[in-house]
Amino acid sequence: MTELRSTGRSVQTIYDSIASTYDHVTRRNDYDRWVALYLDLIGRHGAAGRRLLDLGAGTGQAAIRLAQAGYQVTAVDVSPEMLRQARAKPGAEQVRLVVADLRELPDLGVFDVAVTLGEPFIYLRDEQELSAALRGVSALLAPGALFVFDLGTAGFHRRHPSRVVVEDSENEFTVVRGASSRRDPHGSDYLIDRFTTDDGITWRRFHQRHEFSYFAPDVVGRLLGEVGLTHLATHGLHLGELAENADEELHRKSFVVARKPG
Repeated sequence: MTELRSTGRSVQTIYDSIASTYDHVTRRNDYDRWVALYLDLIGRHGAAGRRLLDLGAGTGQAAIRLAQAGYQVTAVDVSPEMLRQARAKPGAEQVRLVVADLRELPDLGVFDVAVTLGEPFIYLRDEQELSAALRGVSALLAPGALFVFDLGTAGFHRRHPSRVVVEDSENEFTVVRGASSRRDPHGSDYLIDRFTTDDGITWRRFHQRHEFSYFAPDVVGRLLGEVGLTHLATHGLHLGELAENADEELHRKSFVVARKPG
């Protein structure tokens, strides 16, 4: 059995390999609700224009909804195959799709808003990689632009190893498990074992290990300042609702809000 691990460039390999089934596996995700939360945050903190950069856009579920909400969306993802799935969706013609690594963002133009949905930054391995990503985003923001990104909390990473989800269908059996991180003492891992069969007799096993990093609030605040962004607020997500302030123990994730001065 070959283990695919989300280290370095292999994040692209992992997502290329699951792109064709990603929307099916994540079919229970409430993208309408997720996008509504971001529109709420953008409305609360204010953005001067409609040029929006969606980082780690995946199969475009959020990007298309944001375009339908009136934004001029550029959607970036490291996986060409994920963006191929995005391109096939109704409404994708409204979105500019770009293959790029979050650590090495190219010159994509100037934006009034940048967002991440689905915590793509937790795939970054350390402070240096997060700093590179934040610096790249900062360089693309217009003066006064808003940046909203999501991260897993300390509580999420501590609880994650106890998570187990099993899905069973006629020709497929999938087990998703949280695990303690083998790399980051404060992070966590995400193990996927997928078994498929064509005849009910011979089964194939496909295994992935996603490695998630934890970035503490003080680290995030310091790195934002170093790349020229002003930290405005950190909201929490609890039971599907926004909280005014993030609780690193109680909440599932945090939404960090920053602004480019000007």
